[in-house]
Amino acid sequence: MFIPLIIAISYCLGFFLESMLGFGGGLIAYAILGFFIDVKQIVLAGLYIGTCASAYIAISDWQSFDGKNFFSKLPICLAGTIIGTFIFGYINAGSLAFWLGVLLIFLSLKITFFDKIKLPRIFEAKLLLIGGIAHGMFGMGGPFVVNALKDNFKNKSHLRTTMAVFFVFFNIIRFTQLSITGNLDWHLIDSIWWAVIPVFMAIKLGHIFHLKISEAQFKKMIALITICSGIKFLIN
Repeated sequence: MFIPLIIAISYCLGFFLESMLGFGGGLIAYAILGFFIDVKQIVLAGLYIGTCASAYIAISDWQSFDGKNFFSKLPICLAGTIIGTFIFGYINAGSLAFWLGVLLIFLSLKITFFDKIKLPRIFEAKLLLIGGIAHGMFGMGGPFVVNALKDNFKNKSHLRTTMAVFFVFFNIIRFTQLSITGNLDWHLIDSIWWAVIPVFMAIKLGHIFHLKISEAQFKKMIALITICSGIKFLIN
C-alpha cells in the first residue's frame, strides 16, 4: 500500500501547485517519485493519473479549447508521440532512467536560467516533434509543446485547456500502443485507480487557495527538486 499512497500524495501535491500556477504537476510528481519507485512505474502511473487529471481540466473549462491550434499541430506531435512510445516499450529501465535524468536536468536549467527566452518560430516544428517524443517516452512533452505554442493563444486559459486536450489525446494513443505491445502494467493501474479522487480534489483546491510565495521562488524550488531527481536518475 505504500507505493500507491506515495504516488497519490506526489500527484496531489503536483497538481495542487499546477492548478495555482499553471505548470509543474507531472514535473513535481516525477521528481518526488524518482526517490521511491522504478522509472517505468513512474511513467505508467503518470500515464493513468495524468490522463484523468487532464481530462478533468479540459472538461471543466471546455469553452477555452482552441481547435485551430490543436488540429494544425496534431500531425507532428502525433508522429513524435508514436516514436517516443515505441522507444519506451523497447528500451530497458536503466537507459530510460538515464534519459529521464537528462531531460529533468535540462528542464531544471531552463526553468532557472532560460524561462523568459523566446525561440524563433523556425524552431516550432522541431520543438513539437521533440515534445511528442518526450511525451511518448516519459509523458513529459508539455514544456516543449508549450514553448512552441504559447504565443499562439489568446490567453492562459486557452493554452491550459488546449494543452490538457493534447495530453488526453496523446495519452489515449500511448495507452493503445502500450496495450498492443504488452507494455502496459494493468496491475499497477488497478492498485492506484482511486488516486485520481484526491488528485481531483487537489486541483479544485488549487483554484481556491493562493500560494504565499512568488512564482519566481516557486520555479527555483521546482528547479532544485528536479535537478536533484535528475542527478539521481543519471547515477541510478
